[in-house]
Amino acid sequence: MKPVVWFTPEIPVSFGPLKYNGLPGLVLLVEMHRRTISASEIIINPKKEIVIKKPTKGKKMTAEEARKRGEAFWKTIEKQ
Repeated sequence: MKPVVWFTPEIPVSFGPLKYNGLPGLVLLVEMHRRTISASEIIINPKKEIVIKKPTKGKKMTAEEARKRGEAFWKTIEKQ
């Protein structure tokens, strides 16, 4: 079964999970063999500023290491 990707061109950002980006709108739902990824909430203009705190624990890794780790993770998920 090939994945089915639902997106909305009404939110014109080319963003989505995994490799499902590059479409002419925000990806809202990805249906795969045994897995579904969906947007649960979309806040266009948040009233509060979003603050992302820098982690203080964990292992540092390069962007390439993180990419490879993510790819390996999703390959195991897609096989399930």
